[in-house]
Amino acid sequence: MKLKFLGTCGGRYAMGQQKRKSGGIILESDETQIHIDPGPGALVQAHQHEVAEDTEAVLVSHGHVDHSNDAEALSEMMVEAYNHAGFLMASESVLSGFSDIEKRISDYHQNLCGKVKKLGEDSEVEFKHVKIRTQEMFHSDPKTVGFTVDDGDKEFGFWTDTEYSDELVEFYEGCDTLVVYCSRPKNEGTRSHTSLDDIPEITEKLDVSKVVVTHFGFRFLESDLEAQKNWLEERIKPGVVFADDGMDYPGNRKLDAF
Repeated sequence: MKLKFLGTCGGRYAMGQQKRKSGGIILESDETQIHIDPGPGALVQAHQHEVAEDTEAVLVSHGHVDHSNDAEALSEMMVEAYNHAGFLMASESVLSGFSDIEKRISDYHQNLCGKVKKLGEDSEVEFKHVKIRTQEMFHSDPKTVGFTVDDGDKEFGFWTDTEYSDELVEFYEGCDTLVVYCSRPKNEGTRSHTSLDDIPEITEKLDVSKVVVTHFGFRFLESDLEAQKNWLEERIKPGVVFADDGMDYPGNRKLDAF
């Protein structure tokens, strides 16, 4: 199981100015490929990296544009262009809307897909040989889900947009790699999001081998990234990777050597 980071920025300012790309993450296993959180440009970037054709499922953690913008386009691509049945997994806010967040994927596009699954607290999904578990996070979209993906060999955890809370951490026990959506640099935390200061608190309770930081907000991208990475490496046991646009993880190397 490996990841390709089509885009590594997050939040309205970084996304709007395209400080980095915002196309989300491709998860590739031996039997399938899932496009995670397809923000603006996801379809274009998938084609640029020649990974569009193999996508069989889309997973959207919540309804904000930087996570969901291209989900409808990907639904059409999967089903109409490449004749996959298409499996759509998404939070309640994405599929139905919630509170002031209108649904992000139309009934037409949901009906195109062979299967649609609403994700929430304690959801469990099996697609081909991949098992996905979800929990609700503490974000401004209250139906945001974090999740784990297990292919029977490795388990990757995705700590998505959320304010830190101790009660979220236990869910990720057993993960080999933790992908953290981290919008803010150290000492600049903000409500409903994760900052770099939170990561030591998360990892001290887990036995992960690597932490991959992505979904950088505008302030983070304006900071000294090398200094931020060094600060984190000095404070946690797992190896630290700051994702870049187009990066493969773990690439051609074994996970233990990354």
